Amino acid sequence: MLVDDFELHASAAGLVVGRLTVSDQTYLHLKGIRIVGGTHDGKECEVAILRTTESPWVPQAAVHVRPHLVTMGQACSQASPVGTDWQYLSRRFDKAPSPRGFLAHIFTVLAEL
Repeated sequence: MLVDDFELHASAAGLVVGRLTVSDQTYLHLKGIRIVGGTHDGKECEVAILRTTESPWVPQAAVHVRPHLVTMGQACSQASPVGTDWQYLSRRFDKAPSPRGFLAHIFTVLAEL
């Protein structure tokens, strides 16, 4: 899988996909994510994922969210390099990368909070 494959899949799934550049690093910026399940059921958030160009693309164990969804320091969260209004959630993705599987991973991370 290439990062472009994931970007196209997220867009086809109805998410607004953009890019953020912070300190010479580029992130995919996914807007319009509605959380389904968990304590934030029905809320909407944004997600940022580090965009790298290696082939194959291996997603990092980092899901950056805005707004903060848990108390900082709980549920494997910490400050995000994307900005102070973002929260870094450390979550491993141990499956073979596919666009559909990684998007499902993001939704699962959010629903488990």
